[in-house]
Amino acid sequence: MSEQGNGTVHTPISEGELNKPITVREFVFRYLKYLPLIIISIAIALLIAFIRIRYAVPIYRVQSSLLIKNEQASSGDGKLGQLLLMQPSVNMLNEIEILKSRPLIQRVVDDLELEKMYYNVGKVRSTQFHKTELPFSLQIAQIPDSTKWFSFSISILNDQEFTMGKEKKKYQFGEPIHIGNNTCVLFRQSGISLEAFKSTEFQVIWRPKKDATDYVIGNLKINQVNEYATILGLSMQTENISIGIDVLNTIMAVYDSTIVEDKNRIAVNTLKFIDKRLDTLRYELGDVQGNLSDFYAKNETFNIEEQSKVFLGNIESSSTELSQMEIKINILNWLHDYISNSQNIYKLVPTDLGIAEPALLSLINQYNQLQLLRESNLRTTTESNPMIVGFNAQLEKMRSNLETALQNVKQSYIITKSSLDQKNQELHGKFKSLPGKSLQSINIERKQKILEDLYSFLLQKRLETSISSASTISNSKALEPAIGRPIPVSPDKSSLYTTYVLLGLVIPIGLIAVIELMSDKVRSRMEIERATAAPIVGEIGHSEEKQVLVVNKNSRKFIAEQFRIIRTNLQYFINRIEKPVIMVTSSLSGEGKSFVSTNIGAAIALTGKKTVIMEFDIRKPKILTGLDLKRKMGITNYIIGKAEFKDLPLAVEGVENLYVIPCGPIPPNPAELLLEPKMKELMEEVKKNFEVVIMDTAPAGLVSDAVHLGEFANCTLYIIRRGYTARRMLGLVQELYAQKKLPSISVVLNDINMEGGYYGGYYGGYGYYGYGYGQEGGYFEKETPKKSTLKRRVSKWYHRWFS
Repeated sequence: MSEQGNGTVHTPISEGELNKPITVREFVFRYLKYLPLIIISIAIALLIAFIRIRYAVPIYRVQSSLLIKNEQASSGDGKLGQLLLMQPSVNMLNEIEILKSRPLIQRVVDDLELEKMYYNVGKVRSTQFHKTELPFSLQIAQIPDSTKWFSFSISILNDQEFTMGKEKKKYQFGEPIHIGNNTCVLFRQSGISLEAFKSTEFQVIWRPKKDATDYVIGNLKINQVNEYATILGLSMQTENISIGIDVLNTIMAVYDSTIVEDKNRIAVNTLKFIDKRLDTLRYELGDVQGNLSDFYAKNETFNIEEQSKVFLGNIESSSTELSQMEIKINILNWLHDYISNSQNIYKLVPTDLGIAEPALLSLINQYNQLQLLRESNLRTTTESNPMIVGFNAQLEKMRSNLETALQNVKQSYIITKSSLDQKNQELHGKFKSLPGKSLQSINIERKQKILEDLYSFLLQKRLETSISSASTISNSKALEPAIGRPIPVSPDKSSLYTTYVLLGLVIPIGLIAVIELMSDKVRSRMEIERATAAPIVGEIGHSEEKQVLVVNKNSRKFIAEQFRIIRTNLQYFINRIEKPVIMVTSSLSGEGKSFVSTNIGAAIALTGKKTVIMEFDIRKPKILTGLDLKRKMGITNYIIGKAEFKDLPLAVEGVENLYVIPCGPIPPNPAELLLEPKMKELMEEVKKNFEVVIMDTAPAGLVSDAVHLGEFANCTLYIIRRGYTARRMLGLVQELYAQKKLPSISVVLNDINMEGGYYGGYYGGYGYYGYGYGQEGGYFEKETPKKSTLKRRVSKWYHRWFS
């Protein structure tokens, strides 16, 4: 690339250099003009993010942790084995659901009075406060409809008075106030100064308990720390850290007390069952003891013979086992009667009775847990609720399963007992020699022993249950009390700013991408250089002048200098030609052929050469209209023999040595007319009378006129208009250049944006005279800015960014 400012023309590139990918430097310079748009978009995005952060309500995160002890209670019994009451492994998912259950959360709402919400009204936003932080307290005296919200605002005047809303009436603290049908009382809390608040105006909101419960559940998150630990992490998002801390701590406390209450209820129910069985045993034991006394008195038998001690030892051992088995069978019978009794349908089943059957224990524990869950839900609903009906159905099914399980266990015990009986009978067979009276005595004593053992066992269990109930503790522990950080989790400033910056980048970049994808117009000189090997002789800036002729003797405007540069560069094509003929054409109409032809002619005429512009665009002539010249005889008149050459030239006023030969009347057959023999005579006459000839022809991309006229021309100026000429037309330019259909083609890029960084972007460090630089340096005439109308501003903006 050579410097055009020194009068040199762009050197054409070789065929092998065409259609090369755009370089990084070209890419940067091509899109550098969009940088202000991207910066403005990012600035607007950051402003929106700042406003959102400024006006958003800050949300804080409060968290705590709760330890669930995995205790499996078991104890040994010398006679009956392990106790029935055994805690199963802790199911953490169940514990999480219990912690988030509505009955438990409603107790928290009641304890903390979360139906009431308090806000201090500020200039920008209102701030929520905990009831313990306020300078007043609220008591609800009457709420006829507890399902409806209500709110009111107050302005505290002093320690005794306040006003409500916009009313001027003063109210006294402690005086009942009426909000609709609701009655409330406000009390001034001493020790809390109003100076700590943004204003003396407060808003009070009361919401139904159900909504307050839903709010806590919706903002409460509970998760297991890891799959191997029995630690739960509790967290809550809230506007006020103190409220969140109280909620989490209260949830853990209520959960702890609920567990203790459930354990105590099971113990009380077990004690009732044991006391009832003891009363029955007392009567049975009394009867056996009376029978034994009567037997001794009647049969005068008191001791067994010495020789039967060995057999008696064996019988005693067998009897002991048989006695234990009968105790178990009796316990199973009692449990079966208890479960089958319709009065005990919704009562807990006693557990700590010494039956060590794992399957049966599991069923009883599940049955009791379901009973507790049903009772918990009945606190907040009725028995007709579908959920309670479902619980009843589950309980009925489990009760049936329990009865079946009890029968199965009892049957197994009966079989064992039968085996023991058989063994005992064998021992008695060997004991035939013993007196029959002694055997009767042994049977009575064995029955007495069974009842005594069972009675002692129940007494022991009652004592153990009483002690256990008195010392019941929860299996949960607040591992870490609730704490909150004063740094809000929402809005997240860093992520919000990052998101909006990305939006500020994506939106303009997306817009630019859409523009680039939808645009099929020539946008820059580099596109021409990659698409065609034809040299670029110069560039013309966008003109907002009303008159077409911008080049005159005294003009030093930048656009006039651009035409002078083209005039200089044309010397490389016509330097050795005595009377050159320059043809001006383009691909389509509206690309500026007439404008360029007129001003190139004026620039050459200013050098003292007699120059004529021939209006060969016979179909759509614009030269005379642009110069405001009156029409007269023209080219078509001369070709058909209706005019002489001396009548054709028109002098252009204000530009010495510049003339125009109009096209004349528009014929019906322009293409054929240009092929007439008279055309050669016309061109010979023109060369005799003028030193330089400019032929303004029809577009070569539409009609063949330019190709026909090419035989009379020495060089061709092919006009490409930036933002108007389609890129596909560059292929036509390359075709005309490669196949030499037009003489010495060179390109003029018209309508470039002189204020959009075009020159700085393209030429970079090549020292081209930029528009602003030239004006400030005194190289060019400083143009008087025109009054900016909306239409001109929109056009200028569109031309700057999208063309």
